[in-house]
Amino acid sequence: MTTTMFDTYNAVKTLKDKGVGEDVALAIVETIGKAVNEVTATKADLANLATRTDIADMATKSDMANMATKADIADMATKSDMANMATKADIADMATKADIADMATKADIADMATKADIADMATKSDLTRLEAVTKADIKDLETRLTTRFIWIGLAIVGLTSAIMGAFDQLLR
Repeated sequence: MTTTMFDTYNAVKTLKDKGVGEDVALAIVETIGKAVNEVTATKADLANLATRTDIADMATKSDMANMATKADIADMATKSDMANMATKADIADMATKADIADMATKADIADMATKADIADMATKSDLTRLEAVTKADIKDLETRLTTRFIWIGLAIVGLTSAIMGAFDQLLR
C-alpha cells in the first residue's frame, strides 16, 4: 500500500497552540498518522484492479457459443482420410486446370490441424468454468474492497470524533 501524506508538524503545532502538552500532542499525531497510513487506499493501490471496461472486454457466453467444440473439429477430415483422395494427376484427367485451381492440395491439407492438435484446445465447458471462476473472483474482490472502504470510513469518522472531542475538552 502507498503512504498518504499527513502534515504531522502542523497538527502538533495546532494542538500545542490549543494548550495540549508537546508529549501528548506528539502521541495523538503519531497515532492518527499510523491509522491514516494503515487504512487509506490510494490511487496507486487501486491502479492494478480490473475496471468495468476490462471486465466488459472479456469473452461472454454468447462469444464462446460460436466457437468450435472438440466434437465439431473431430468430424473434420484427417491427413490419413485425405491420403485416399484423388491426386492432381488423377483429377487432371477429369477436370480442367481452372476447375482445380480452387481445390485444396495435399500440401494445403497437410497444414491443417489434426485431432491431436485440436484436442488441446479449450471446450465450451472449459471456458464456461473459467468464466464462472473469474466472475466469482471479481465478486470477491468487490466485496473485499467494499468492506475495506466501509472500515476506512468508520476509522476516519472515529478518529475525527476523537480529535473533535479532544479539541472540545481543550477549549472548555
